[in-house]
Amino acid sequence: MSAATEIITDQVRPRAISLRWIINAREDLIWFVGSVASSYALLILYVTGVLPLIPMVAGWAILIDAPHVFGTLSRTYFDASEWKMRKRLLLGSLLFFVVGPALVLLGLGLVFFFVAALWAYYHLVKQHYGFMVLYKKKNNDLAPVDNALDRVWLMFAFNYPFVAFIANDPNAMARVPPILRSGVNTVAMLLLAGTIVIGAAWIIRQIQRAWLQQPLDLPKYLLLAAAIPMHWIVLLTPMPAKPIAIVAILTIYHNLQYHRLIWFHNQKYSAAPARRSLVELDKSGGPERHSLAPQRGCPAGDPALSALESGTAAMLGARTSRPHEREARTDLRSKYGPAALISRRLIYYIAFGILFGIIYQGPRQYLGYLNLHTGDSPALLSVPIQLGIAFLWGYAFIHYYLDSKIWRVRRDPAVGKALHMN
Repeated sequence: MSAATEIITDQVRPRAISLRWIINAREDLIWFVGSVASSYALLILYVTGVLPLIPMVAGWAILIDAPHVFGTLSRTYFDASEWKMRKRLLLGSLLFFVVGPALVLLGLGLVFFFVAALWAYYHLVKQHYGFMVLYKKKNNDLAPVDNALDRVWLMFAFNYPFVAFIANDPNAMARVPPILRSGVNTVAMLLLAGTIVIGAAWIIRQIQRAWLQQPLDLPKYLLLAAAIPMHWIVLLTPMPAKPIAIVAILTIYHNLQYHRLIWFHNQKYSAAPARRSLVELDKSGGPERHSLAPQRGCPAGDPALSALESGTAAMLGARTSRPHEREARTDLRSKYGPAALISRRLIYYIAFGILFGIIYQGPRQYLGYLNLHTGDSPALLSVPIQLGIAFLWGYAFIHYYLDSKIWRVRRDPAVGKALHMN
């Protein structure tokens, strides 16, 4: 009785540390936390002169960044089921290809490129926030006071170094519309003060949680410990052509996180459902099991007979399973369309992503190279080149916008199911 009481008491007692992961500990620590090492690696290689600017940015854009945009397309525009549910959203998002060129033709190119840069950085911050929310949901870290503090702390901690970078970099300041330039330093000071105050409140709250024996959300802490210092270090480190270089350095961490999450989500398009159906079929008693009767010289229970029987059953089962797997794949293609092919194998996903990178980022990198000769201000380029750059921003805008709609776990049960959030 005493042993049973101890077991029950141990199960009821709250855990000091909560350790529930999105995929599992190994995958999360490698891809969602540890992949921050890629940003530090690019920073060191670039600052020390080992990796030149153009190869770094072009290689990252075509091989890593554009494929992560394609990841969004793989589960939206290439998913037949999404067209049934979100047709208006998908068609409406295509208007982003028109917004940039229209503003350039109206003489508002500087404003457009400034807003585009702000949205790009906000998108990075929003993804870190999104991963934090996934960990909060996984670990039942959803108290209203913690939700509010986490949100505000994250926004201040990420935005101060970005505004401070603009205030202290002449090339970055040249991208800011003149009417806003005088207030950048003031905004940076206010953000720094807010970061200190809110950061102190956040730390006190974590101490209070420990004191009250409330579980501490360790995956959330690890995520923030990886992302926040990296942004401060990259944005406050002096380097040549900084407005261009930091795009690759900051974003590669974001890219790798997103690729792993997309691939985890996109397993619903793969043959995994087919394999699960075969397991269920086997549990229900099929395919029919064949056995061999004991033969002379081979008594019942003989290991050789058992091995032969198991091998024969497996061979017959495999033959029977192939039609079921083909049927399951046909069902996947019928339900999801091209998404089922794209995510059928990892090599397909990578190949399609790189092909998209060549189509999208190839021209964009060439136009960006021309921008290097203008003091890094797109608004100083000729109007035709501005129109080309503005049009290509449409791919990124669609990615930013759709991402804000398609990862809502609470509103979309299908996403929660694909990410195993329940």
